[in-house]
Amino acid sequence: MKMNRRFQYNSFVYLLSALFYCIPPGCTKNTPTSNAVVLSSNTPQEPPALTGRLVFHRYSCYSCNDSQLYLYNFSTKSLTALSTGWNNVQNSMNAHFSPDGQKIVFMGTVAGTSNWDIFIWNINSSALPKNLTAYLGSASDDEDCKFSSGGSKIIFKQNGLLTEMDTTGKILRSFPVPQSEASMPYYENGDTAILYAGMVGALSNIYLYHIAEASITTKNALPGIYSYYPITRDDTSFIFTRWYDQVNQHDQLYLGFFDSRGPQNLPFNDPSADYSDGYPALGKYIFLSSDRTGSTGGYDLYVADINTGNIWSLSNFSPGINSAFEELGSCYTPTL
Repeated sequence: MKMNRRFQYNSFVYLLSALFYCIPPGCTKNTPTSNAVVLSSNTPQEPPALTGRLVFHRYSCYSCNDSQLYLYNFSTKSLTALSTGWNNVQNSMNAHFSPDGQKIVFMGTVAGTSNWDIFIWNINSSALPKNLTAYLGSASDDEDCKFSSGGSKIIFKQNGLLTEMDTTGKILRSFPVPQSEASMPYYENGDTAILYAGMVGALSNIYLYHIAEASITTKNALPGIYSYYPITRDDTSFIFTRWYDQVNQHDQLYLGFFDSRGPQNLPFNDPSADYSDGYPALGKYIFLSSDRTGSTGGYDLYVADINTGNIWSLSNFSPGINSAFEELGSCYTPTL
């Protein structure tokens, strides 16, 4: 979304839903027994001790074009508004750390325009972010950027096509796929394949493009169920978001696998709330956005244990992380 582009798709998704499906009244959510955490067994637990850093974006609404990037350091407990003072880019979102944690790439629009470009920035630099795709012109919408696991390449969506460039902005190649829209690409570990979401809305499914063979494997395809935002977790698995089912269109987070195993519903999901934009961390944890009961705004940031279902609001780490606005598109690095 991208997540990240979940709100861009909403008008399409809900129109399609209105035409084909009948949405029942919402369910009643379980009430948390503790402000710090809710276990699947409703037993309060302390939040985990975390180090490293988290980058995310915040906006008042997707169409408001006011997204800003933030960086939280778990070790120093400091929250920094990264994009404050950047006068060459607006509406910055969906940042991704380089493997060494020294850079981020993100999408944004040139001030005064609505055209998406890809930017790169050295963390803690006093220089403005560099626009890597400005030379491609206003006819090129460039979005959903992610570093390769080696850090020398960036995969992104260019006008709906999977495209690869180096970290200077030089286009290296594109990857033809049969879907008319290929979004939210993410390299498999080792950079030999690319996860992506093909199509949009209720037609969107998760696919794996094998670079050497130029072949495609379907990883999640359920008719009428929106699936999107795949993120590699390790050598064997990835995280992605999908609707609960055709009728209940709340987003839920799933663990997918690169082998023939089917997807696994993660234990913290609640079919009466949205859980999306998952990003794996430290083996058993996942950062995510949710509008579950107790959230401060629309979407708040949480960290969850994918084995036990324990889930904690990031407000437990800093009261400034979550706000009355929407916090989305988190990305974690263990580097300090």
